[in-house]
Amino acid sequence: MLRAAAFTLAFAALAGLAHAQENEANQPLRGEAWYRGQLVELSEVLGGAHYLRTLCDGQRSQRWRDFMRGVIEREPNYNAILVEGFNRGYRNEEARFHSCDNQAQQMEAELRAQGLRVSQALRARHAD
Repeated sequence: MLRAAAFTLAFAALAGLAHAQENEANQPLRGEAWYRGQLVELSEVLGGAHYLRTLCDGQRSQRWRDFMRGVIEREPNYNAILVEGFNRGYRNEEARFHSCDNQAQQMEAELRAQGLRVSQALRARHAD
C-alpha cells in the first residue's frame, strides 16, 4: 500500500514538472509521423519496464504488459509496431540486466518517468 502511494505521488510530481516543461518548450508539429514515433517510444518503454518489473517482482507483476494491452486496444491500427516496440524494449533491458539490483530498479523508475512524459504528450495531442 505504501509503495502504491509513493508511486502515485511520484507520478503526480512528475506530471506537474512535465507539464511545466512542455508549456515552456516550443511544440513540435504533431502529425502522423510524430504520433507514430511517440507510440513506438511508449511501447519500447513499456516493454523495458515490464522486463525490469518482472525481474524484480516476479512473473505475477503484469502491470506494464496490461497497460500495453490497453494502448493496443485504443490504437488497433498500430498493433504491429506496438508489439514490435514492446518486444524490442523488453529485449534491450533483458540484455542489460540479468538480476534485480539497485541499477535495475533505478532504470525502471527512469522508464516510468519517460513513459509518463510520452503518454502526456500523446494525451495533449488528443486534447488539441
